[in-house]
Amino acid sequence: MKKTILYSSLKQQRLDKHVCSFFPDISRRFFQIAIKDGQIKVNKKTVTPSYRLKPKDQIEIDIKKTPNLEIKVLPEKNIKFEIIFENAEFLIINKPAGISVHLCENETTGTLVNGLLARFPKIEKIGEDQLRPGVVHRLDKETSGLLIIPKTQTAFQYFKTLFKNRQIQKTYLAWAWGILKNKTGEIKDFTGKSSQNPTKQAVSHNPEKLINPKKALTYYKVIRELKDRSLIELELKTGRKHQLRLHLHSIGHPILGDKKYFNKTIRKANQPFNRHLLHAGKIEFEYSNGEKFCFEVAPPKDFKF
Repeated sequence: MKKTILYSSLKQQRLDKHVCSFFPDISRRFFQIAIKDGQIKVNKKTVTPSYRLKPKDQIEIDIKKTPNLEIKVLPEKNIKFEIIFENAEFLIINKPAGISVHLCENETTGTLVNGLLARFPKIEKIGEDQLRPGVVHRLDKETSGLLIIPKTQTAFQYFKTLFKNRQIQKTYLAWAWGILKNKTGEIKDFTGKSSQNPTKQAVSHNPEKLINPKKALTYYKVIRELKDRSLIELELKTGRKHQLRLHLHSIGHPILGDKKYFNKTIRKANQPFNRHLLHAGKIEFEYSNGEKFCFEVAPPKDFKF
């Protein structure tokens, strides 16, 4: 399959949806995988399926390898997670560190979604992606803490709107290397895929240096200090990929145990940690019936020093 498309609309449509509109007999999932594989590019650059197209963007489709669509989400009873709250519309769970939220091409078993399907089989049809049933937001594999899991499509759409409009308040805890000069502050810049290393995200004040750049804002407050590290409370105002890890690294205080975003000077100090010490400890929102919810969960044992 080979085709070139010049985008002319003023509406910033998602790349995967726009490409799919030209091939109505082929699933959107097919094109999402093809985009991630780099077989569909925008302006000769690899982007994400959610990339928002702009006027004069040139889409190049050159699919030589058929994406693998045979991955299926199967229930697994041995996946452990804690249910903090449950009603007819949604769950609040505490995700352990070391478990991916959903499947991907390289990880097809052992995820949180596999465990959710074993206990709540009806969520199989909830959401927009067959590999991510019930997933309206996510945490990195090594990050522990709170997640909202919709149990109905109505709840999924409602929470999706809340996240889009930044009406859900999320607070994290992180141990970071070093002592911060300013004990409170904000980190504001652009994040996106690194143009030099597409396997990593990056931070820049210049959006032209990034692939699919988006504005990112984090508020922070130091709440405890030891000799060589600080416990920091982080309020996530935008939900970008790896945002908190990137932001702390960008100000010279990478998260303890982060093997992806770190300074060379702390390479050895990072080795004893089997994960980055980031925990989603608090989440607040107002549901569609007007009821306000606030959930908190303490960090796991590896946060204690």
